[in-house]
Amino acid sequence: MFKKLKNKKGFTLIEIIVVIVILAVLMAVAVPSVMSYMNEGKNAKYQTVARAVLIDAQTQYAKAVADGKKSDEATSAIESYVTAKKYTGLDAKGDVKITKITLAGSGNDAAEKDIQVIECTIKLDGNEKNVKIDANKKVTVSDKTNG
Repeated sequence: MFKKLKNKKGFTLIEIIVVIVILAVLMAVAVPSVMSYMNEGKNAKYQTVARAVLIDAQTQYAKAVADGKKSDEATSAIESYVTAKKYTGLDAKGDVKITKITLAGSGNDAAEKDIQVIECTIKLDGNEKNVKIDANKKVTVSDKTNG
């Protein structure tokens, strides 16, 4: 009877524990990396939409200047255009709301100024985030604060 037990092949308890410890260490390293890649992917969606908003805003500002509008009228035209547009990847029109447009340049004439920074809120997949994009297309994404 004892001879049969000694001839049995299989893993010992120590071997199984070592394998479990190795897997736990690998998971401890891999999970945070995967989570950060997922967050970067989500933020990339916001950045893509923000860059499209900047291009549309610059285009609308140039059209308004060509039509002889003042800076206030031009920024108002930008806000209404962006709010009315449905951007690729978003669910509906109005998912982008501009909160602030900063113009750069000297003089009172709208033609002497250009868009420097746009701040907006973007609603994507049920989440709403604050997004800030400058004329160099540097995008900053932050969680929306209710305040």
